[in-house]
Amino acid sequence: MEAMQLLIEKKREALRMGLLSMAGRVTTSLRRSLVALRNQDSALCHEIVADDAVINQERRVLEQQALVVLASHQPAGRDLRLIGASLEMVTELERIADHAADVARILLKAPASPLPQEPAKRIGLMGDIALEMFEHIMTVYAENGSAEQARAAVARENAVDALEEAAVRDVIAWLCDQQTSSSLLGMQLLWIAHHYERVADRATNIAERLIYIETGETPELN
Repeated sequence: MEAMQLLIEKKREALRMGLLSMAGRVTTSLRRSLVALRNQDSALCHEIVADDAVINQERRVLEQQALVVLASHQPAGRDLRLIGASLEMVTELERIADHAADVARILLKAPASPLPQEPAKRIGLMGDIALEMFEHIMTVYAENGSAEQARAAVARENAVDALEEAAVRDVIAWLCDQQTSSSLLGMQLLWIAHHYERVADRATNIAERLIYIETGETPELN
């Protein structure tokens, strides 16, 4: 029995390290998307999109590892919660990377002319906070932090929501000032804002999973 527990712990740690490695790559994609937004860097956008395929492969590998542990060793209690929550966290990580890649794809389709200053600035700030939330919650995970620390890591989600509402107003005001049709660019900006808002949501979902691992309870932080 003790040998079985040691084996579960070994595989659990391997899954944890793989998840943290994937999170590092996702963090890089998010950070690059913000640089690409501010600089309208098409080369960087292509790199983000290409790296998304690597992250997708990492997700499949980690999911397989988790399923093998569940099927072969039938963990119970906290171990079962941890493995099950890890599966959900892997999915959240992959989808956060998708949001970064989708921002890059939108920028590649956007006009080469400079983005409107105020909406782009507001959306960039949204992305900064969403990235900070994601980095903070993954630090809590890496350091086996408490449920209280997990809650604190994503406490700024409401600020992201408020910035998205302000970004919508900025885009509408900008469109009203334009002499030519710019509705497509306006929609592209709103989609970028939506993707960063979803990053904040998914960081919050990860926080809920960490709280579940520790307490066995599933809070509703959104």
